[in-house]
Amino acid sequence: MVFLKPSSSGLGSGLHRCPVLISLMEMLRNYLPFYQIARQLQELLGHATLLKGSYGSASKISESRAEDYNNLLAEIQKACEKHGLSHTAELARRAAQREATTYDHVYHSLTHLNDSLTSELEREAIFRIAPEQKGYYEEDNLFGREVAAAFPSCARDIRNAGSCYALEQPDGCVHHLMMVLERGLRALVAKLSVPYQRTNWQDIINKIKHELNTMPRGPQRDFYLAVNAQFGFLKDAYRNHSEHAHDDPYDMPKALSIFNHVKAFMQELEKGGLKE
Repeated sequence: MVFLKPSSSGLGSGLHRCPVLISLMEMLRNYLPFYQIARQLQELLGHATLLKGSYGSASKISESRAEDYNNLLAEIQKACEKHGLSHTAELARRAAQREATTYDHVYHSLTHLNDSLTSELEREAIFRIAPEQKGYYEEDNLFGREVAAAFPSCARDIRNAGSCYALEQPDGCVHHLMMVLERGLRALVAKLSVPYQRTNWQDIINKIKHELNTMPRGPQRDFYLAVNAQFGFLKDAYRNHSEHAHDDPYDMPKALSIFNHVKAFMQELEKGGLKE
């Protein structure tokens, strides 16, 4: 079981900034300090509530409890700074600068810290990635090193297609796969010296077919004919579908099937000598 969380500047940095994968065990270890801090905070807050109620708000805090309080503030500040919970870290820092003399002081300070910590932790978001999808997230060379070398401009879309699949975004996955296929089509056009303009695939496929009809028969021509026919099939099966509204949206099994199909096709193009 693997989870997605923010990294670099910490848990509060937002999922759009360098998300990373962590295991469930790592997540539990990551949040364990907050559980321990929350338990200590509640214990000390309860003690302060009881004593200020019994002896009055001006009752002085004992030395041992003052030490516990200061140690807790240091732990809160350290843990919150590490994980990007900046508001609570700043509250803890300011509280530590003020000497705690009464239980009433401790009570109000811990109440504010408790509210702030709860609020910031509730804003955190963690996505679960199923074990069988983990290997697709933010991975390079999902189509193999040979394809990566032959089609370097596809690297970003191949990686994004995998990440979309891992995050259960099948439409996004297929979109990036179609961007990969378009670069394969450009490579075929360049190989045959066919003019390429940003137009619909069918026009390009027709031009390629016309060019191939003038090529001498042989294994190379047969390969290009098969590749061009495959582009026509993929256009009808996937690209047209992905670019228009349909009542039959892509689901995860369909996205995986298309991913594997496009992967095998790009590998076939590379083995046939096509490259950027």
